[in-house]
Amino acid sequence: MTGQTMDFDAAIRALAHPYRRQVLQWLANPDEYFMEAGYSALRAVSVSMLHARSGLSQSTVSVHLSQLERAGLIKAQKVGQWVFFSRNEMAIRELAEWLCSDIARVDSLE
Repeated sequence: MTGQTMDFDAAIRALAHPYRRQVLQWLANPDEYFMEAGYSALRAVSVSMLHARSGLSQSTVSVHLSQLERAGLIKAQKVGQWVFFSRNEMAIRELAEWLCSDIARVDSLE
């Protein structure tokens, strides 16, 4: 998202599905939801960990992750054969600020 304007419509569409909102909650605190090692240095979670936690098919999880990534709300990082996902905190902050200031007309996020 750096250097470009966020696609707020894509972000709102991505947030329209409860599973995608759940993924963002899980990724906000991976230590609480994922006990497996391997992500701690990246503060990220692999597709297989998300798949195991969700109970959804791997292809369904991949589709949801793709939509979150296209909206700019998560970032993917390939490490060897694995892909790890983390939240894009800057984009989430930008979306929250837009919602608060332009939509809700709240003066601050506090």
